[in-house]
Amino acid sequence: MSAVAGVLFLAGCGGDGRGGDGSAGDADGSRAPGSAERGSWKIVHIDKRARGTAEAVAAVAADDIWAAGAEQSAGTGRSDPYLLRYDGTKWRRTPLPAELGGRVSQPRLDASGPDNVWLHGVAPGYGSRLARFDGTRWRTVPRPPVQGAVGDLKAFAPDDVWALVGDRAAHWDGTRWTATPLPAVAHALDGSSGDNVWAVGKRDSGPGVGGAGGEKTQPAAMRWDARAHAWKLTPTPAFRFEDPVPPEAGASLTEVLAVSRDEVWAYGIHSSNDGESETEPSSEHVQLRWDGTRWHRQPDADTDPCLSRPPVAHDGAGGVLFERHRFRAADGSCRKVPWKRLPATGAVTAGGEQQLWFERVGRVPGTKRFVGAGKVYVMQSGNPLMMPVVAVYEP
Repeated sequence: MSAVAGVLFLAGCGGDGRGGDGSAGDADGSRAPGSAERGSWKIVHIDKRARGTAEAVAAVAADDIWAAGAEQSAGTGRSDPYLLRYDGTKWRRTPLPAELGGRVSQPRLDASGPDNVWLHGVAPGYGSRLARFDGTRWRTVPRPPVQGAVGDLKAFAPDDVWALVGDRAAHWDGTRWTATPLPAVAHALDGSSGDNVWAVGKRDSGPGVGGAGGEKTQPAAMRWDARAHAWKLTPTPAFRFEDPVPPEAGASLTEVLAVSRDEVWAYGIHSSNDGESETEPSSEHVQLRWDGTRWHRQPDADTDPCLSRPPVAHDGAGGVLFERHRFRAADGSCRKVPWKRLPATGAVTAGGEQQLWFERVGRVPGTKRFVGAGKVYVMQSGNPLMMPVVAVYEP
């Protein structure tokens, strides 16, 4: 998952937006990232004049944060992407760099340091455009030699970058891309270092697939083996509904968060897509954890308020953030993270219900803080609002 992936992916995170004193920044809608209250999300940048969402975020340091957004043009419905950067004092908005080569949708960011910030997005025709900031200027990066758009991208160093493209994983060595086939379908990619890179998805052969009453797919977790120069499947728990097994049943992983060599989280769903029977079993959440040796199925994935959601980021000290503002501490306890509502000023009315949604969340390096990019929904009569935001959280 492209954290600063997790989640990313990440998928959006939501909350009910209740609570707090309504404070949400200075008069211009911005606040320094270091001002986050402990134990809650604090909006540090909001564009109250725009309508849209912040879609990506990457933190190089507490005083060097990048974000990318898309503003919805009134009347035309056109989405105009842009870039944000926090320099320790203020946020600055600029167009996407010309080195990207044109407009993109779904802009994404990842960074390993101030000299290695990557920006990519989907170009017209379902290709990708990529650019890299080297600490001084943006430079164009060629597309991987694989048909399709870049999905997850993880940058470990200027000469060590992995990208998921179609049925392959592509590696950038500082000069060129090398594409390597994957042994199964991959939906997400993440890693804690260049020698601990994972891709997860589904397989349609092997243990638990097919046969009498078998399922069509099972979870797949693939790890890069640098010595063999190949991606290899690691054994994962198999899932099966009770008899009679629905004809279209299967399990798949959609998100991965690599914390260390001894801790990797993978999330997915076990479901039936038949839709022809009223007695189909309910879908099950799949939450797996790698301990350095093997994958373990988390038994509380359907009941635990944290484990029933995709992991999106970790704090480097045993804590993991899950979708919809759930934080799981090192001791296994789970709590919902509050946030402060926007005050009733300008176009925001006092009676409107507010929700904070994130598109991407990552960690500020060297800290326990998270930074999220997304939007605030204000559901109010006559003038509903959707404003791009960047928020920070320190557990």
